[in-house]
Amino acid sequence: MSSTQPAPTSASTQPTQSTPEENKWQDCTACRLTGAATFSGLGLYALYEANQQGAFAKVRPKGSPRGAPITAAVGVVFIGLGIGRLFV
Repeated sequence: MSSTQPAPTSASTQPTQSTPEENKWQDCTACRLTGAATFSGLGLYALYEANQQGAFAKVRPKGSPRGAPITAAVGVVFIGLGIGRLFV
C-alpha cells in the first residue's frame, strides 16, 4: 500500500510578515482630544496656582513660596504636552 500525503500549501509554508504600517498603533480622535484636554487643563491649573503664588508679579509678595516659578514651568510643560498629544 502506498500512502500519499497532501502537499503543504504555500500559505502554510510562508511565515506571515507584517509591514511597519500594519504594526503602527493609531489613536482614535476621542482619545487624542481627551488626552490633550487633560494635559492642557492640568497645565492651566498649574499656571493659575503659580499666579496665585505670585510667580508673575513684578514684585513678589513677602512670604510667597520659592517654588512658584517651578510651578509655572510645570504648567508650561503640561500645556506643551497637551498640544503635542493633539497633533503627534
